[in-house]
Amino acid sequence: MKKTPDKGWQGFLKLCATIKTVEDFDLLFGLFLTIEEREALRARYLIVTALLEGKLTQREIAKTYATSIAQITRGSNALKIIDPRLKKILQKHQK
Repeated sequence: MKKTPDKGWQGFLKLCATIKTVEDFDLLFGLFLTIEEREALRARYLIVTALLEGKLTQREIAKTYATSIAQITRGSNALKIIDPRLKKILQKHQK
């Protein structure tokens, strides 16, 4: 059975693809995301970045970013199964 694409999600992704500046992304995400959702994304970004750097243990990451070990474990598990193309993008962004 053929899966129907999610027009809402695809539409949002296409909208994001048109944004060119950090300031415009800030405006867009200010409209679509609550403060709590932005905070969750911020935390996930910091966790993923720290995990990719590999300089801190999970406990040190939790202490540094005042987050739970469970959140770090979820980030770590997600990194284990991501598409290699995305991993390259993330690693390139860190340089």
